[in-house]
Amino acid sequence: MTTIQDSRPGVVNQAYYDEPAVKPPPLLAVGPLAWVRENLFGSVMDAILTIVGAIIIVGVVSSFLAWGISQANWLAVTFNLRLFMIGRINDPLIESRIQLLALFVMFIIGVNLAAWARVSLRIWITLAVVVVLMFVLPVVIDALVPLPPTYLAAGQAEIVSGSVTETPLPQIGFIAAEGETITIQATDSTITETDGRLARIRSYTDRATNAVRNAAITRLDNQARIGELETLLAGDAITTRQRQAYTDELESIEVPPAVTETLAINQSAIEVRILDANLEPLLADTLTPDSEPLVFTVPDSGWYVLEKSITGSDDTIGLLSIDGIYPIFERNFLRSVEDGPPQRVFEYNRATDNFLVEGGQPRIDGTDVATISIIDHQYRGVRPFSDYLTLMLVPFLNQIKVAAALFLALAAAGYYAARLVDQRLSTREKPHQASRRGATWLWIALPVVAFILIAGVMPSGPLRFSDPQLWGGFLLTMMLTAVGIVAAFPIGVALALGRRSSLPIVSTFSTLYIEVVRGVPLVTVLFMSMLLVPFVLPSLAGPDTAPFRAMVAVTLFSAAYLAENVRGGLQSLPPGQEEAAKALGLAGWQITLYITLPQALRAVIPALVGQFISLYKDTSLVAIVGLIDLTGITKTVAAQTEFQGILRETYVFISIIYFIFSYVISIVSRRIEASGSGAARRI
Repeated sequence: MTTIQDSRPGVVNQAYYDEPAVKPPPLLAVGPLAWVRENLFGSVMDAILTIVGAIIIVGVVSSFLAWGISQANWLAVTFNLRLFMIGRINDPLIESRIQLLALFVMFIIGVNLAAWARVSLRIWITLAVVVVLMFVLPVVIDALVPLPPTYLAAGQAEIVSGSVTETPLPQIGFIAAEGETITIQATDSTITETDGRLARIRSYTDRATNAVRNAAITRLDNQARIGELETLLAGDAITTRQRQAYTDELESIEVPPAVTETLAINQSAIEVRILDANLEPLLADTLTPDSEPLVFTVPDSGWYVLEKSITGSDDTIGLLSIDGIYPIFERNFLRSVEDGPPQRVFEYNRATDNFLVEGGQPRIDGTDVATISIIDHQYRGVRPFSDYLTLMLVPFLNQIKVAAALFLALAAAGYYAARLVDQRLSTREKPHQASRRGATWLWIALPVVAFILIAGVMPSGPLRFSDPQLWGGFLLTMMLTAVGIVAAFPIGVALALGRRSSLPIVSTFSTLYIEVVRGVPLVTVLFMSMLLVPFVLPSLAGPDTAPFRAMVAVTLFSAAYLAENVRGGLQSLPPGQEEAAKALGLAGWQITLYITLPQALRAVIPALVGQFISLYKDTSLVAIVGLIDLTGITKTVAAQTEFQGILRETYVFISIIYFIFSYVISIVSRRIEASGSGAARRI
């Protein structure tokens, strides 16, 4: 209430009951703008560093996105995603068990989230929306953004591009699924009218079409270079030596006639036939740029043959624009068979959607028909964003969407199951007692479950191990990390206690072991393990036991570093606690187990987690001793004919995987530290 006093005669004092308006604080005093001002522009130097850093970040991110969208071949990751995850395992039974193990781990993660943290319903809904988008986006993109056509050349003329001479293939095999529609037409003038338009072809092409494209690019580059040289020679800013060099270069450059005129592209009719796998004709037509497209509906899934030719002229080339025929990947491998020797399987995957066909390709006169292979029919030119969506993003989402949905469902099931158990079994004083106890027992049971699933309990016989030589990728990386952490932890604690022991033999042995192992790199320990472990354990002498020898090396190496971390935690404790425990009559093992060790481990949680993260990343060194872990898979992919030399894309992919799991481990460590585990509590 506000009262207005006025002493003038005849004026009645009035009281106003409305509170005065509250003015908002200045924009730069609170809120996001205040944070930006305080942390990013608090001083002149801060402002300069912020601006320079922003410019660098924007430049790096924009360059990476431009490369990733227009040039990077992410098919090297998408097509080999299974190889990145489980290596060369081809046994469907073992593969299904590995998938069950992954789902069990996600359930355990959900239980641990309920036991040690809280995940709001908003986060679960957000994750569910992301997973739903993985299913919806491919459908929407396929409906709104058409796939780029495949360009194939027809005719008998030789196409010369630099030192390369190509001739179009008369027959070419492709795979298609039942009910699909294939549209074939002669390319119109938007592609074949000028060399400039030929040079801008951006899609899948065969070698002959690419030779046409390269010839047009070379001619245009020569014309542009001649213009540059003439401009330089017309000026006075060059030296006599430079003028002579430019003159010689100008005289050496030849500009041939236009490619569209030399090859008379699409100036003759193109005869097209589609044959089935048995070379029986299904459809035939003659195409010109003005004719209606040839539309073919695939009757059955499998192999087909496209025949194309130009009759009556040996000096012309025809270019076909085809929707529905796309390059394929070819793989062959040995597949285990019940009660029989392994069988070699020939597998063909379509690049655009991972459509799969098994079995041999069509043959003419005893010779395999050339196929629309990704090797000879690569994507040419700078890829636009629309092609990135259809050719790169959609196949990747189709590969991971089911796994992402199952992982999220199992994590959510574990989370809410643990919360339900807490509501019914935990007390008010300890609201998470049941879930934390259950999470602990699940982690204890995980190695047993992993052994059963990966080893494989056969209904009709004893344990049948999957071939360790085939273990690889993320599976091998996580196995090495898990075994290294679980096995090295008790050994490291024992070494730390042994180094502080009053027994000279135990103390000397622990000290020598720690100092010797810490004094050599992990690579040395790996090589020593590969060579020396078979002398101690002859059962690990075979080539199929290399992963187990690597586990021994990782365990022994990590134990030495972990021992020093634990010893540092033990030394940080005040000696009065141990003296007080002795005064109470506690035995030495009771003092260690119940008083000093829990506090020491809690004190070194950051160091231990850092050691575990380092171990997780150091497993990449096993590639040096012949194992194909997550990092080693990149070399395997780069050695494939289709992806020869492609390393940047694969290294970016595994870098993301390493970062995600390292970051998750660090978050878990902060949660454990914040929970007070190992701290002294009131009873």
